[in-house]
Amino acid sequence: MAESLAIDGGVPVRTAEWPPLIPGGSMYGEEEKQAAIEVIEARSPFRYYGIEPLGKVDRLEAAYARYIGTRFALATHSGSTALSVALAALDVGPGTEVIMPAFMWIADVNAVVHLRAVPVLADIDDTLNLDPNDIERHITPRTRAIVAVHMAGTVADVPSIMEIADRHGIAVLEDCSQAAGANIDGRRVGSMGRVGAVSLQYNKNFTTGEGGMITTDDEGVFRRAVCYHDTGFERDIEGVSTGEDSLFETFGMGVRMDELRGALGLVQLDKLPVILAGMRRHHVRLRETLGKTPGIQLRRIVDPEGDSGAYFTWIHKSAGDAARFTSAIRAEGIPVGEPHGGIHQYRYMSNLLKKVPVTTAGCPWTCPFNAESPMEYRAGMLPRSDDLLDRARILPLPAQLTDEDVDDVIRAFRKVARAVL
Repeated sequence: MAESLAIDGGVPVRTAEWPPLIPGGSMYGEEEKQAAIEVIEARSPFRYYGIEPLGKVDRLEAAYARYIGTRFALATHSGSTALSVALAALDVGPGTEVIMPAFMWIADVNAVVHLRAVPVLADIDDTLNLDPNDIERHITPRTRAIVAVHMAGTVADVPSIMEIADRHGIAVLEDCSQAAGANIDGRRVGSMGRVGAVSLQYNKNFTTGEGGMITTDDEGVFRRAVCYHDTGFERDIEGVSTGEDSLFETFGMGVRMDELRGALGLVQLDKLPVILAGMRRHHVRLRETLGKTPGIQLRRIVDPEGDSGAYFTWIHKSAGDAARFTSAIRAEGIPVGEPHGGIHQYRYMSNLLKKVPVTTAGCPWTCPFNAESPMEYRAGMLPRSDDLLDRARILPLPAQLTDEDVDDVIRAFRKVARAVL
């Protein structure tokens, strides 16, 4: 006899609280404490000079570049400013367009709009990331960049995206904020596009509380990024030629990373492989155990071995099935939900749909340079993406989950699937 579902008055599989998905933050300990104290005792929290400079940010940049496999890395004080600086270094601005997926973080839109450029929305595919097959119809002479966002821990099909971008001479920016450490065929995110950006905000795979990193092999992009992130000033950088009348000296922002965050980042980067291993172990087990459940298909992963493992993600046959399944399994104590609560989709970004201006003059929408980009946004403009997102569901997989926690997921999933699907 089948067990009664908790939603119908039966006994729930689980009553214990699900741990939060704070991969790096959950690993804070004595090492981070001592790293911060070292900077404080040196009385030198600014990266470029001080009473006893320790060079923590310099070391973090060098270590992260080695880890990613790029020539250069640049630290900023947030993931959002990393995106803005990276796009500015790619010469995104008035009169240009940037293609990005329907499912992304609001910071991707913000960075483009703040630079007075125009975001162009494209469909996602069953990776829930940018669909390479929907890029070319959006390319115009004004297209300056394509943003490949690695959402919810899974890598976009960057090789296919790069093939299209290279054919048209367009730069690709990888937003790696939700997938730090993930890879395709051994190439880590942030090393495949022209430039990569990652957030080190609190609930990311490794964290400094707030912070960001930019990675690239392109010396010109790197030099421009250094200027933009440091009030327009080009500093002498080891291994990079500079001149008194530098071509890249410009107007910029003060978004440098400080030494406290640099120190924390070094410790956290060392812990990243352990964090990823914990999430991946649970992720692999769930995909192998539940992947053939009738009525669902797993989210497609270009390289399953390279996934970050942060989320177990699947797609139902219909939005109705997804809604019924979600209500029932949540009642069993398993916090399944829509992808990122449903809020990081273009159709729920009212500021984008309403084309809210960032200046009193109405820019970027009424900027004369953008007159040839009469973009209109409306909910429902990408029905294929809407349908996928309505049918998709995710479960966060914190690294601190136990095998018993995963047992609960498997039991609840099967219990609900038998009754609902």
